[in-house]
Amino acid sequence: MDSLFSNLFLALQERIGTNAPLIKGVYPELSQTENYNGAPSVWPCVFIDFTNITYSNMSGLIQEGSGELQCRLAFQVTGADGSTFLDTATALDHYEAELQLHRALQGWANDMIAPLNRIKITTEDRGDAFRVRMLTTQDRHDAFRVRVLSYSLNFQEYPVTTPTSVIAAPLPEVLPY
Repeated sequence: MDSLFSNLFLALQERIGTNAPLIKGVYPELSQTENYNGAPSVWPCVFIDFTNITYSNMSGLIQEGSGELQCRLAFQVTGADGSTFLDTATALDHYEAELQLHRALQGWANDMIAPLNRIKITTEDRGDAFRVRMLTTQDRHDAFRVRVLSYSLNFQEYPVTTPTSVIAAPLPEVLPY
C-alpha cells in the first residue's frame, strides 16, 4: 500500500491492539455509529479517522500536513436486555479502556508521523434528536456511548519519483591522427 493513511491506520491498529487490551476492536471510521443496524459485535471498540488535514508546500515538492487523528471509542451502556444500564464498575472500566488508548497513543511516532499529542476529548451528544431519527427509521435504541479522543497529527509527504525518459548520449567520435 502506498497511502500514508492506509499504512498509518494499520500501524495504529497494531499499536492499540498490543497496548490497550481492554479495547476489543479497531476499525476505520465509516460512520458506523450513525448508520448502524444493531451494534458492533465487540465492546469497547475504536473507530479511527484522519480529519481536518491541511497542507503547506515546502521546497522540492514536499508537503507538510497537519490535522487530527480522531479516535471514537464506543462502548455499550445497556445490558443484554437492551434496557438495563450497566453497573458502575463496568462503566468505570470504560474509562480504564480510554486511559489505555491514550497511553498507547500519547507521544507515539513512527517513520511516517511526528509524535502524537492529545488535544481534546469530547463525548458525543447522542440525545433526543438522534434517538427520534433512529426510532423512526430503524426502531432501534441508541445503546452505546462514544468518547472522541483527538490527537494532533503532523507529517511530511514526499513526491513520488517518476521515471524520466533517458536519451542515450551519442557515442564520441574518434578522429584519426
